[in-house]
Amino acid sequence: VNFKESADGQTVTAVFDLEGVKKEDMHVSFHSKRITITWKTATFDEYEEEGTMVREREEKQFSRTIPLPEDTKFEEVRAFKEGGRLVLHYPNMRCVR
Repeated sequence: VNFKESADGQTVTAVFDLEGVKKEDMHVSFHSKRITITWKTATFDEYEEEGTMVREREEKQFSRTIPLPEDTKFEEVRAFKEGGRLVLHYPNMRCVR
């Protein structure tokens, strides 16, 4: 995750590099004092072992939680997918409200 503060210090942009993760495998949830981002990846392997075809699936789930300033409103948080990246904009904790 890369974080960048806006020039005026009012907002923070968080960029998650999620190359290869489908949009339907990502979820952003808003809670009163935090944003939780979850995503999953799956890899498949197929090979033959002693005359039997073997298929393996490995699935991994990830989660990141970002604290928000108290009284942050849902409308103040924006999230969008841009290529292989998930971009979040949210109020800065250090900003005086």
